[in-house]
Amino acid sequence: MSNLYSWRNFWIFWGGGLAVFAYLVLSAGALETAVSPNGILDHQSAATAARVNAIQQSWARAGLLDLARWSMIIDLVFITLYMSGGIIGGRLIWQRAQSPALKKIGLLCVLVYFLFGLTDYLETVSQLVQLVRGQGSDLPAGTAALVRPVKIIAWIAGTVAMIVALIWRWRETRT
Repeated sequence: MSNLYSWRNFWIFWGGGLAVFAYLVLSAGALETAVSPNGILDHQSAATAARVNAIQQSWARAGLLDLARWSMIIDLVFITLYMSGGIIGGRLIWQRAQSPALKKIGLLCVLVYFLFGLTDYLETVSQLVQLVRGQGSDLPAGTAALVRPVKIIAWIAGTVAMIVALIWRWRETRT
């Protein structure tokens, strides 16, 4: 097995992803404006160019465009770390678990974390393209809004499945 697939790397990537996520959550309030009371979340769910333009103009008036760019770049770092950690952990559990049910949860983690990464990359790149261009566009805005619910479901499912799998695996190795 490749050195990439180790518990050490799992904890570095997955734990690092959680730490970056915590930072993003704690700093998200800085992008809140009257037009965008939910900050970056409003940009993610803005399904039209007109809505994206309104949000980006409110950020520009408030001097927040650079912060928004950095938030999206940091979000890409989060996606990479968390998805990679989830896939590494899922594969380790899938291949090393004794219980057939736990092996299936490990495989589920691999698939769900891949889906999370794919949809979150689509969403964030769609947002970042519009922000860098300084202009909303219906196609990337619609894409971001379309994949957002799938991303959220995959994130929740992956996180819950991984926590369950880690607890189950810990109990399995103690006996």
